[in-house]
Parts: sequence; C-alpha cells; structure tokens
Amino acid sequence: MVPENQISILAFEAGRTAMQEVRFRPLGSRIRITLALVCGSVLYLLMRLLDPPAGMSENAWALMALLLWMVAWWLSEALPLAVTALLPVIVMPLSGIAEIGTVTGAYGHPLIFLFLGGFMLAMAIESVGLHRRIALAIVSRVGTRPRDLTLGFMIATAFLSMWITNTAATIMMYAVALSVIDFIKAKSGASHTFRRFSIGLMLAVAYSASIGGMATLIGSPVNALLATILAGEYGITVEFVDWLLIGLPVTLIMLAVAWFLLTFILYPSSNVQSGDLAEAVQNEQDRLPPVSRAEKTVAVVFTLAALGWIFGDQISYLTGLPISDTAVALTAAIFLFAIPVNKDMTEFALDWRTAARLPWNVLLLIGGGLAVALAFQLTGLADWIGERVSGLDIAVFAMVLLVTTMMVFLTEIMSNPASAATILPVVSAVAVGLDLTPLILAVPAALAANMSFMMPVATAPNAIVFSNSDLKILDMAKAGLWLNLCGIAVCTLSVYFIFRPLSGW
Repeated sequence: MVPENQISILAFEAGRTAMQEVRFRPLGSRIRITLALVCGSVLYLLMRLLDPPAGMSENAWALMALLLWMVAWWLSEALPLAVTALLPVIVMPLSGIAEIGTVTGAYGHPLIFLFLGGFMLAMAIESVGLHRRIALAIVSRVGTRPRDLTLGFMIATAFLSMWITNTAATIMMYAVALSVIDFIKAKSGASHTFRRFSIGLMLAVAYSASIGGMATLIGSPVNALLATILAGEYGITVEFVDWLLIGLPVTLIMLAVAWFLLTFILYPSSNVQSGDLAEAVQNEQDRLPPVSRAEKTVAVVFTLAALGWIFGDQISYLTGLPISDTAVALTAAIFLFAIPVNKDMTEFALDWRTAARLPWNVLLLIGGGLAVALAFQLTGLADWIGERVSGLDIAVFAMVLLVTTMMVFLTEIMSNPASAATILPVVSAVAVGLDLTPLILAVPAALAANMSFMMPVATAPNAIVFSNSDLKILDMAKAGLWLNLCGIAVCTLSVYFIFRPLSGW
C-alpha cells in the first residue's frame, strides 16, 4: 500500500502536471504563440479600418474588434486568460468605448468581492484540512460496495467543489482514490474487473468535480461570469440562493446520470470485494488526526456564512439591515483572520500567507467579463444584435438546444471561462432580441459550459485523473461523449422544468 505522504506527493505532482498541460496545451511552440499574439492584434487593427455594418455605431464596431482580439488570444491561450481579460482597461478608453474609470470600475464590482470572500473561506477549509474530513465522512457513510463507494466519492467531490475550486477538490479526492485503488490492487492484484473499478472511480472523481461546481454561485468561474454579465448589462442581480435553486437540481440530476452511466453501463465492477473497500476507507480515516480547534472554527464560520447566503433576504426583512451576499462573504473572511485557534492566540483560522494564494486570475477574468458586458450596453451592441434576430421565427426550445449543444462541445477545445466570457453576452443579446428574458439562454449556456467530460485537456479535473496509468483517452472520450449528450438534454430540459417554474416565465 502506498504511504500517506507518498500519496499526497503523487496527487500534488499529478495536479501540477495536469495544470501545466492545461496551461500549455494549445500553444505547442513559441512560433504558434507569436502568431497568435500577432494575429489577434492585427485582426483588431484590420477591423478598425473597415466601416461598421449598417445600423451599428463606431463604438459598437470597436467593441466587436476588441472581442475578436480577446477571443483569438483566449482560444490560443497565447497569454494567460486573466492577462487577456485586462485588454479592456487599455483598449476601451483608447477606442472611445468608455472612460478608464468606468472600465476599471467593473473590476471592483460587488460580485468580485463576493468571490474574493468566498475564495478566502474555501482556502481556510483547505488550509485546516476540513475538506478531507468532510469527504471521508461522506464516503464512509454511503457504503463500501463498489457502486456505493463510487457514489460516495462522487457526492464528496461534488460537495467540495461547490465551495472550493474544482481543481483543489479533484486533487484531494484523487489522493484518497489512489489510496483505495492501490490497497485493492495489493489485495487482489491487477485484473479486468479491477481495471474497470479503477477507471470508473477516476472518471467519477473528475466528472463530479465539474458537476459539483455548477451548484453554487462561487463553485465555478462560469457561474460568476454569468452573474457579472447579467448585472452589468441588464441590471439583473443573481443572488446566491437564486442560483442554488437552479444549479443544485441540475447538479443532483447529472450526478445520478454520471453514476448510473459509469457503474451500471460502462464500467461495472461488482466483483470487487466490499470488505477490502471498507478496510481501505477505514485506513484513510484512521490517518486523520483528532478534530482541531482550527477545523471547528472554520466549520462554524462556514456554516454561518452558508446560512447567511441562503437566508439573507429574510434576515434583512426582520432586521432592516442591508444584508448582501458580498457582505456575508467578507464578514466570514474577516472573522477567519480575527479568530485565534490556539491557546497563545498567535495562530488564526486564516492568515495572509494562505490568502495570498487566492486565484486572483479568476477575479481578473470575472472583471474582464463584466467590463465587456458593460460595454455591450454602453455601445448599443446588445441592441444591435437583438434587432438583427428579432425577426427570426425559431422555437425557444430549438434555440436553447442549439446554444447548449454548441457550448458543451466548445468547452472541449476551449477553456470554460473563456468560452463563457465569449458566448454569454451574445446569447443574452439574442434572447432579448427575441423578446425573451436574457436568462432563458444565458442560464443553460452557463450550465453547459461547466460540462467538459470528453477530453483530458478540456478541464483540469479531467487532466488530473488522466495521469492514472489505467485510464486511456478512449475511456474518457467514450464516457464523456455519453455524458455530454446527457448534459445537453438536462440543460435544455432544465429551462422548462426548473427555471421556468421558478421564474414564472
């Protein structure tokens, strides 16, 4: 059996290698990087030399040119996504689209601070090791038959990815899964049944990390981009509980679909001994230290923050105080910095050394998305797109199906945040042009952008588990294709059976 410290090292190295693959996968060579950098900027300059289409303002045409420039760099990842997201700060004032104060204000939107506080809370959960304890508690209670154990891993991974990054949730659960797999291999040896169990468990961890991120507003950068675009362009505020009512049912449905597909159809492994699985999970639990004061502190603050997000409106009504999701998140973060967790009062639940590792790139990317959404409104580009599609005679169901299908397969070749930042403003404008609420296309598009299941390079969780030697690209592509198709159906139907009843549309 692999020692615990070696498993942690393996998981860390797998995660680092996977993230390097995700970061550099589209670049190939310095020549391709240079070409992508040049082509993006040249494309912008060429468009500026041309006259805008009929009815489009000069500023709207300049915004279109900027969007194509950003898409070119996002598609190629010639620069990090967050760096490309800073282009509006430079280009928009020079193009006359908006003043620099207006543009930079988008990067300081209240939603940015909501995710800042949420990320700090998530980092505290990781820092004190609470996430591992929660995950093992869930896994041990679900059961130790092969299918039950896989379900336990999926529930635990999905729950963690609702609050911490999908990558962090995958790396942590990958370490636990490696321990279980190596224990079973040492007990029973390699076999066809064992390989099916190993593949199914690896894919279950990766897929449930992506699926779990759909459930909450802070679970995925895509959800954050949707909220910022709707707030900046249409004045629609998506609260934490609003998204939970839509995202959580879709998450639960997709978890059930993925579990059934992996354990009953593609990789059944009922011959694996349940006793061995129970012993492997128990060994993992035995390695856990006693519950520390730091874990208890973070657990209490996390619970209070979740209650504040869910019942914020009721608290505001009863107290008359302006309780917001952003205020709850930042209050929780400040408490974590202020509450000591040792007798000497020298250690705290969260310190700046930990907080400094925040995903600042995600915050910049969200800010860039909000700046673009704001420019859509200022330049009239959203109205222009809406006018061009207003005469189309197309069923709403067909439009939703088309958008979700496009988004699901686009995210297999383009990063989820970049595809969302590119597509969400456009589909929102199309919906308005069809005399519909922008939510009707933006919500299923955002949900679909979280569903990248086919390719190892599509998302970090896929790349992390692909480092397992038993897992082949054909295994992931086969399972991922089926899950992609199921995801398209779920996202499309969710508009009619989840979003429509909640919104009254």
